[in-house]
Amino acid sequence: MTLTDAQRAALAALTARFDGAFPQRSGQWRRVGRESEHPVVTPDGQAGDINDLWPILGEGGDLKIKREGELVVSMEGEEYGYCAEVGRGTIEVILSPSDDLVDLERKYLVAMERLVRAADAKGLRVLGYGMQPVQAGTAEFMAPKQRYGAILEALGPIWLWFTLTASDQVHIDVSREEWVRLTNLGNLLSPVTVALCANSSVFEGKYQGMASSREGQMGRIGAAEFRHGMPVGAAEDAAAYVLQRAVQPLLVRRVMGLIVPGQGSFLDYVEAERPDEDTLWDAFLLHEHYIWNSARPRSAIGTIELRAACQQPPEEPFAAAALGLAFIAAADELEALIRARLGDDPWPQMRAWHHAAVVHGLAADEPTPGLLDELLRLCEDGLRRRGRGEERYLKALRRRVQRAENPAQEAVRLLATGGPATLVERFAWPVP
Repeated sequence: MTLTDAQRAALAALTARFDGAFPQRSGQWRRVGRESEHPVVTPDGQAGDINDLWPILGEGGDLKIKREGELVVSMEGEEYGYCAEVGRGTIEVILSPSDDLVDLERKYLVAMERLVRAADAKGLRVLGYGMQPVQAGTAEFMAPKQRYGAILEALGPIWLWFTLTASDQVHIDVSREEWVRLTNLGNLLSPVTVALCANSSVFEGKYQGMASSREGQMGRIGAAEFRHGMPVGAAEDAAAYVLQRAVQPLLVRRVMGLIVPGQGSFLDYVEAERPDEDTLWDAFLLHEHYIWNSARPRSAIGTIELRAACQQPPEEPFAAAALGLAFIAAADELEALIRARLGDDPWPQMRAWHHAAVVHGLAADEPTPGLLDELLRLCEDGLRRRGRGEERYLKALRRRVQRAENPAQEAVRLLATGGPATLVERFAWPVP
């Protein structure tokens, strides 16, 4: 690729600032945070409206309300908060960082009890499921945030998939010396996450032929550039990571305080605008926020975000978060196993597994027999070494492997017995 002097200078400045935002290795305990999206529905599976819940969630005055104009977009507390998602029927529970999953679960259960009670007061249910089960993605169903309208204009109707989905994202502390390597590993292991944690097989009231419709449908967004889901391969270093993002189409940019559709690639923007250093940085962060790979570094908070999992069932809410944390805790051993089993370039085989797992879940063939079982064993060992009892959250995944059925496959079975209402009954959080 031929770059201009302005583009080379911009990339060098961005790389230094992005890499420098991560802390140097300190030997401190890895902390963990979580962003947990939940569909809110009627008992028969129709989408609810989370705007009906804000007055109830705000009772007590302990949550700070944030608005965009008259629209409530979030409520933030010391240990947890709630955030509106792209679709009117999905709410995100955001947890402040904890030293371990046990403390994170404590915060989560408090937040969920409050949310479930608020929904019940409006005759609604909160699902541990990865998709609106009945609602179709429409512009009318999209939350009226200004930036969402700009992205819809830039991407077209494919953006509306984001109005339906509910992911389970975990954040883990990483250092400057390791974030590239661990981001690569998180992306390489995304088929493991999909195989074990897919839970979005039913939407618009029907089984749509995929265990993870989240990954399958949204993987069509910028597919040629691998903008969503598992990327085509690893980034060699921080500069390569920044370049991979900079060559992507620029969806949106900020002009006079408004988010507007972009044109060309981010590098085209750099060449045309020649922004100053701070404007360049702000533009890159906005651009990079709308690239949705399965693992991505979050420079603002010094974490890796693992985001390939669908929302998990109510009785196993920390299965995906534990798996993501285990990937980082057992990184050395997992890398060694992958190399031993699949050779020095495992990406083609792992990408093939990813495609198969999106469709078939745990019925997909593994790259080599027994690989998933070995990976889970190393994950259990990695969490056990942390000494906080976090390995217990992986028991749910062991049971899924033994049954050869993940929640998405279970949902397909249940749909045949009683329709969407059966899914609501199965995946709704119980009212306290």
